[in-house]
Amino acid sequence: MLAAPKLKTIIDLVQNSSKEELIWINGYIAGIIRQDAIPEQSAETIVNTKPKLTIVYGTETGNAKQLATQFATVAKQKKCLVKLVGLEQYAVKDLEKEAILIVVISTQGDGEPPTAAVPFYEYLHQITFQLNHLQYAVLGLGDSSYPLFCKTGEDVDAQLNKLGAKRIHELLKCDVEYELEANAWFHTLIEKLHSIPSATSNHTLPVQVVSSTKTAKQTYQGLIEKKFLLNDHGSHQQTYHIEISTSVVDYHPGDSVGIYPENRADVVDAILHLLQLHPEKKFLWKEEEHRIATLLRKKLNILNISEKIIKKYAALTEQEIPETRMDLLDLLKIYPLKNHTQIADVLALLSAQSPRLYTIASSPVANENTIHLTVHLEKFYINEKERNGLCSSYFAQIPLQTELTFFVQKNKRFKLPKDEVPVIMIAHGTGIAPFRSFLSHRDCVGAEGKNWLLFEEENFTTDFLYQTEIQDWYATGHLHQLDVCFQQNINKPTTLIEQLQQKAESFLEWVEEGAYVFVSGEKDFTGAKLDEAIINILSASGKYPNAIEALQQLKNEGRFVKEVY
Repeated sequence: MLAAPKLKTIIDLVQNSSKEELIWINGYIAGIIRQDAIPEQSAETIVNTKPKLTIVYGTETGNAKQLATQFATVAKQKKCLVKLVGLEQYAVKDLEKEAILIVVISTQGDGEPPTAAVPFYEYLHQITFQLNHLQYAVLGLGDSSYPLFCKTGEDVDAQLNKLGAKRIHELLKCDVEYELEANAWFHTLIEKLHSIPSATSNHTLPVQVVSSTKTAKQTYQGLIEKKFLLNDHGSHQQTYHIEISTSVVDYHPGDSVGIYPENRADVVDAILHLLQLHPEKKFLWKEEEHRIATLLRKKLNILNISEKIIKKYAALTEQEIPETRMDLLDLLKIYPLKNHTQIADVLALLSAQSPRLYTIASSPVANENTIHLTVHLEKFYINEKERNGLCSSYFAQIPLQTELTFFVQKNKRFKLPKDEVPVIMIAHGTGIAPFRSFLSHRDCVGAEGKNWLLFEEENFTTDFLYQTEIQDWYATGHLHQLDVCFQQNINKPTTLIEQLQQKAESFLEWVEEGAYVFVSGEKDFTGAKLDEAIINILSASGKYPNAIEALQQLKNEGRFVKEVY
């Protein structure tokens, strides 16, 4: 409290002052208080001692983004100045301005960069100027069961180095279970940054490494409620509609589910018989004890084992094995173990079973407490012998009422726009799945935006997936435009590209109305050739002087999005 004389002085001053004078007095006093609160700073203390880094990510499924976000959080906790940006939004010319660049990037398909990262990847391989000022580190995400494991990460790392940038931390190539290894790598990187004079001053305190806990995906339980073939009699394809009954699941149209498939029981039994092992015998795997039958059935990949693992097996068993891919059962038969003590070492060599992702074919609004999948039985050849995809054959054989564990893989790019916005959906084969979800959802909520579906398959009579539903949506006006393309059993066989060319005028009208264009399906049918066809349509219209840039602009705006496999 103020003493009485001082209080009387203030009251008199306030009562005899105008509003403007009171505002001035208030500001004057506040300024004095702020000035007294700020301690004197020496030149040494006002120097910025925080490392400044840019973290960019290129992702297809969201893993690289999630990891890069974790890195940015850790870096800020370690008193770094951080810019986090996706490569689809990163201005590649900013490379000339960067001091420290951290790249987190995944590898897709046959060693290709994620779609959103293609411009950055191509730019790196086209520029001729040097990046001598830049310090960098690269983390690649991939799946070691594919031959070109983390190739995109390797390419980016090598090209940055070729352009004169200085590697401040070694390239890390991460497999499907990556978080612990990746976070340890980044903590070490942060320590290095704090010790580099060009990244920070000598006055910073040493970094205390804090362990990072792995954030597990939320899993759900469900029952296989329905399963039936979508192909008619006479088709050489097997495409299944699967319905999983479950509780409330947090997903949106465009998201996927991850399924961990189980290996066939007869194959597991054959391996146990060959090794003379009881199914209940326990082995240590990832610091936990498991029944050998459980390991072989649910935990380990025992099919189409990679050349890298077979090479390690050859060294373990001291045998000459040619470079090849092989199932574990065949490997044990042809190149048997010398003794039973080697079994635990072989189990340690095998990779963990990776989840398979399937785009959801239902809507959380239209199909409450149920998730629908569209699963095609994959067929391929190894050493001239026909094989089936593990997860697709697992679904083909799974009986009804089987319990299933799954997780949801969010896809923030492949998302419906506002209800009033037009949508063009271009699908080949099982690429119809997300569009069945889109159409079900829009129909259920009464969205007023126009819908146009272009769909291609092989045989009109046997392979028109979800034919009745699609025709009903068209008949009721929910589908404003429908174009289907088949190679057999119709008068004029057509393809998606030919249909787009024939409907070029409509396509342009929809795009100019603000339509979003979504593409889904096998890359042989929906990949670069489809992009080229759209570029040609834009160019031929005469409205787009640079059609390539026009298409890229649609991509940048999120109005041209692809889910290609």
